[in-house]
Amino acid sequence: MVKTKELGGDLIFLAADGLRTVAGTERIGDVELGTISKQVQERINEITYDNVTATVVRNKSQYRLFYPKDAGIESSQRGLLAVIKSNPNTGQLGFEYADIKGLKVSSCDSDYIANIETIVHGGYDGYIYKQESGNVFTTASTTVAIDATYRSPDMTMGDAGIRKSMDRVNINWEPEGITTSSLFVRYNYDDVNTPQPSVIALVSDSTGAYFGTGIFGTSGYGQGDLPITRESIEGSGFAVALKITDTSTNAPFAIKGFQLEFTPGGRR
Repeated sequence: MVKTKELGGDLIFLAADGLRTVAGTERIGDVELGTISKQVQERINEITYDNVTATVVRNKSQYRLFYPKDAGIESSQRGLLAVIKSNPNTGQLGFEYADIKGLKVSSCDSDYIANIETIVHGGYDGYIYKQESGNVFTTASTTVAIDATYRSPDMTMGDAGIRKSMDRVNINWEPEGITTSSLFVRYNYDDVNTPQPSVIALVSDSTGAYFGTGIFGTSGYGQGDLPITRESIEGSGFAVALKITDTSTNAPFAIKGFQLEFTPGGRR
């Protein structure tokens, strides 16, 4: 069993059937308080009890689980990230998940050093690495860009039988610097027989200037901390999903939310 970690006022650990909270274990008869990772059960089934280690990132409410393979190269290694999120409709707290790729972690830990949260891990190459620092993956021998992908669920807007002619997407995101990513609109569950729109460049020139640090004619002015990017999109489908990819050494960014504008069409 992985060492138990405290997150969000509860204790989380890896059990035989997935990630579990101590509160859920105490009330095993309550279906909702059983395992908290059923939506990623396929990924959980890949994990063995060999080479498993975990840590938490408190200021992001994240639980990070690593399970590298002995023979695998670093770029192919995977981990699992769980983060506490509030449901905007109900206000209830729940977990969302993502894959971590490119870190071959033998052990990891986090703590506060001089009141600054610091996350470190030991690699199989004998070096110690600091997470949450820089825009690339750096090892003893190489420096590679970080490959990041976000894909939303396939959304039917409440009625899977109505065709939606998409007009525009509004994305609320928070870049930490100059960023260039790729935005894809995918219709009908990526159906090969459905025409899919071309890629859209998602660009942030600057996070805005601050008094005393900005350079006139170079820095961006009048831009808030949470810019909203509005892009016209084409095509139609009965279900739609957004995918954002970034493989670069640019500054990181956070996706805060998005809104889709569409015109209802005919029923199939």
